[in-house]
Amino acid sequence: MPTNTRRHALRLMEVLPSVFYTPVYAALAGGFWEAEGLDVSFSTCPPRFSHVLSALNQNAADIVQGGVMRSIIAADWGAETVPAHFAMINARDGFFVLSRQPIDPFSWDMLRGATVIPLSFSPTPWASFQYALRRHGVPPSELKLMSGLSLEASLAAFRRGDADFIHLPEPEAGQLLAEGSAHLAVALGPENGHIAYSSFAATNRFLDAQPDAVRRFTRGFGRALRWLAASDATVVGDAIAPFFPGFAKEQLVQSVARYQAQDTWPADPRLEEPEYQGLQDILMAAGLVKERQPYAKVVRPEFAREVAG
Repeated sequence: MPTNTRRHALRLMEVLPSVFYTPVYAALAGGFWEAEGLDVSFSTCPPRFSHVLSALNQNAADIVQGGVMRSIIAADWGAETVPAHFAMINARDGFFVLSRQPIDPFSWDMLRGATVIPLSFSPTPWASFQYALRRHGVPPSELKLMSGLSLEASLAAFRRGDADFIHLPEPEAGQLLAEGSAHLAVALGPENGHIAYSSFAATNRFLDAQPDAVRRFTRGFGRALRWLAASDATVVGDAIAPFFPGFAKEQLVQSVARYQAQDTWPADPRLEEPEYQGLQDILMAAGLVKERQPYAKVVRPEFAREVAG
């Protein structure tokens, strides 16, 4: 039970719905934040904001789910202070490369000269994809890219037969697999190891002004992560199904199982420096960051360390 039973309202905003962010939905559906005395209002980032950190800075949310890369890039551009990330949601890349034709076994050289639709609405997925390509000796310049498409347009183009490969998260990857429009070529999570991909962020002002609420939030999230690790994919799929009304429950269960099999979600909410530096390696290799940004400028680890300890 929370040490302080006073109810506290919190506004939480996500980038967009994705099975990749299952720990967030697990915490909401399982009542883990409610048990900590938090009344969490949850929303998806509206189009009027360029991204969730913009919404955070404009006081449209107290805490956001977002990529660590946004704060790193802002710091690299010269921002004196940036929103601080305090609890890790994803410990690996959650994207998959799907092929039009069955491939067994997959070889990275198959991507040379192939037409590929990369995910375009955020810089990190493509940067991570490039990192894996280079590790396997395939220059990204040798791919024929169909860039700049929305997620919906990417799916439509692939279904029309416009590309040989497509780069997607769940549940969209699972949707193409289930309908037979695509075949799994390679999962990028195991390729690039444990990295600080997505996390909860807030302004330093909020973290300093509301430390008790942040502790309760982080503690509840830590319990959700433990529940997630101990639950099979069917139980998890049932819990998150209300957040994905357009997808069959069987497909969500398969998506969850794919993520669980590759340790996509952390055992506890700590966002430590090795995972942070792993992400910086990817961003620097892609040219998104020119100088390494200090861990202490971007991450506030004390809340998650207290909970995990």
